[in-house]
Order: sequence, then C-alpha cells, then structure tokens
Amino acid sequence: MPNYLEYRRSISKELISIKDRVRNFIDTNHWGEDGRYKEIILSETLKNLLPQNVIVATGFVMGAANQISKQIDIIIYRKEYPVLFKIADFVVVPKESVVGIIEVKSKLESANIKSTVENCHSNGQLIGDHIFNGIFGYETGFSLNDGNNLSNSIENTLRNNCGYLNNICFGKDYFMKYWHSGNPKINDNVKCYSFYEIEDLAFGYFISNLIEDIYIQTNNRRISGIIKSSLYPIEQTKEAHRLDSLEIKIMSEQ
Repeated sequence: MPNYLEYRRSISKELISIKDRVRNFIDTNHWGEDGRYKEIILSETLKNLLPQNVIVATGFVMGAANQISKQIDIIIYRKEYPVLFKIADFVVVPKESVVGIIEVKSKLESANIKSTVENCHSNGQLIGDHIFNGIFGYETGFSLNDGNNLSNSIENTLRNNCGYLNNICFGKDYFMKYWHSGNPKINDNVKCYSFYEIEDLAFGYFISNLIEDIYIQTNNRRISGIIKSSLYPIEQTKEAHRLDSLEIKIMSEQ
C-alpha cells in the first residue's frame, strides 16, 4: 500500500538536503548567493511536481494600465499564454496568465516578515485574489506553539495585509493558510488565518496546496480520489494539528 505520508515528508527532507549541500560550499560572506540557490532549488522541485500545463519562472507580472509588479521569486503561469518577455527562466507575463506566485526566504523572522508580506499583498492586488500567493520560508525565527500568543509582528502584519496572501510555511514544521470562507473546522464563515504544526510536512503541504489551487484554476474542478489522498495524507486531515490559540480572525474587510 502506498505510503503517501512518508512521501510528503520526503519532499521536506529532499529540499533541506539539497539546501544544506549548497551551503557546504558557501561561507557566511555569500548568503545572498545562498538565498538565490534556495529559489532555484524550490523552482526545480516544482517543475517536477506541477501539472505540465504551467511554467515555473521568475520575473515580473504586468497588470492593467501597464502596472508592473514587484520582482517575484517564483511565478507559475499558464503555458498557453504568450509572454511579454522571456530569456531563460526570467519572464515578464500578463496577469491573466498567472496562477501562482511565491516569495522564497532563507529564514522568516521579525526583520523581514513585514516587508515580505507587504510585497505579496501588493503583487496580489495587481494580479487578483484567485491565485495561489505564498511565502516559502526554509527556516523560521518565530516561536509557533499552541497555547502561546502569536508574535505581534506577524499578527499585525497579516491583519493589515489580508485577502491576497494565502499560504506560508515557517520552516519544515509550521504551515499557515488563509481561509476566505472561514475556519472549515467550525464553518463560521469568518475569514481567518489558521496555523498548523505538522512535523516535517509543512513543505509538502505548501506544495500540495499549490498543486490543488493550480489544478482548480486550470481545470475548473476540484481534485478528488487517489490524487487528493496523496496530496493530503494526514489522518483526520491537518485540522487535527491546528494551533487554535494562534488563529487570526478577520471580522471585517481591512
């Protein structure tokens, strides 16, 4: 019988292993290059896992009235759309073609969370709230434990920039998801950010949510059956691992 749970864990282990191999060659004076390699590592992983009707690149998105996004680490766009500019993996693409964007951080911490979330929110405003919009943090400087209060720097930033950013992994163990229709555990129809502690599975679940979002956008239907089971293998779903004390409810539009 397939072990989908261990397969999802292996994604985290593989990303960390490749990341550490690169760091073995790069000293602390070249952390900028180290960060760029982490974008490439994630991009190459996504190219092997995402449906073949999308392309993974980096660059900019062009919006209405010639508005241009901030530079985006990873852009996922529909293969059938023409690009405005392309050289190697660097592109400028129209917003209509985009199904996902990701900002990649070596470490998410107080010093960079605000600017990173604001960039994702700004890019989301230009493209739309229908896409996957995520932050992939290889490591985290935050303490995320049930029973504790969420760091003010995270909570205030998310409250002030809600509605576009919808997925964050804080290292390999912690995952955040924005629920536009409210907490699915209680069906309260109140928009919220929910946090989950899923050991060695945050990377895998981040990618699973990306795959599902892209499938829905490009096929106009939801994933089911074996594929659904392979993407979300936690028994009783990840809702059993929800950190209720960290939930951020958005009572009205910000």
